[in-house]
Amino acid sequence: MNLKIFTKMILLIAFIAFVSLKPVTAFAQTVTADGNVTVTIDKDSTTIVAGDWVTFHTVISNTGDSVTPPLVANFNVASIHPGPHVDPEDWSPLRTQYIDTIQPGGSVELAWEVHTLFEGDFAIYVTIVSQEKSFGPVGSPTLHIHAGPDNVLPLNEVILVAVIVPLFPLALLLFTSRSKRYQRVAK
Repeated sequence: MNLKIFTKMILLIAFIAFVSLKPVTAFAQTVTADGNVTVTIDKDSTTIVAGDWVTFHTVISNTGDSVTPPLVANFNVASIHPGPHVDPEDWSPLRTQYIDTIQPGGSVELAWEVHTLFEGDFAIYVTIVSQEKSFGPVGSPTLHIHAGPDNVLPLNEVILVAVIVPLFPLALLLFTSRSKRYQRVAK
C-alpha cells in the first residue's frame, strides 16, 4: 500500500474517532449556580441568513430548598471572530426581563427574539442576576448562531438598481422630447 494513502486513511480514522467522541447534546443545556438556580436554553446552535430573526427560550429553575430573590435576566451577544462590532441593543428589542421570586422546585420560561444584522458567527447568552449581594450571577449556556450572507439581493445590485431606475424615466423623457423637436423641423 502506498505510504500517502496509508497516512490519509490513518488521518481519516483519527478524525472520525475524534468527532465521534464529542458528547451528544440533548434538547437543552444547563448551567448551575450554587446548586440553587439553573438556566436551561432550548438550542445550542442555529444557522440562518443575515437579517433573519431567531427565537429561543430559557428556563430558570429553582432547585434549592428556599425561595429565590427577585431575579433579572439579561440577554447579551458577542462576535466569535474578530471583525463585526456587536451592539446588543440592535439585536433585540427586549434585552432585560424581570422575574419575581421562584418557589423551590418552580421554574420560569422566558422567550427571547433576536435579530441578526450581518453575517458572521455569534454567541448569545443570558445572565441571571439579583439585587441580593449573596446571589452570584448565573450564565446560560451559549447559543451559537451562524448567519450566512443574504444572497437574495446583494448590496451592489441594490445600488445599481436604485441609481438606474430613477434615471430611466428621465432619459426616456429627454429622448422623446428631442425626437419630437427633430420631427417638427423636418416638416
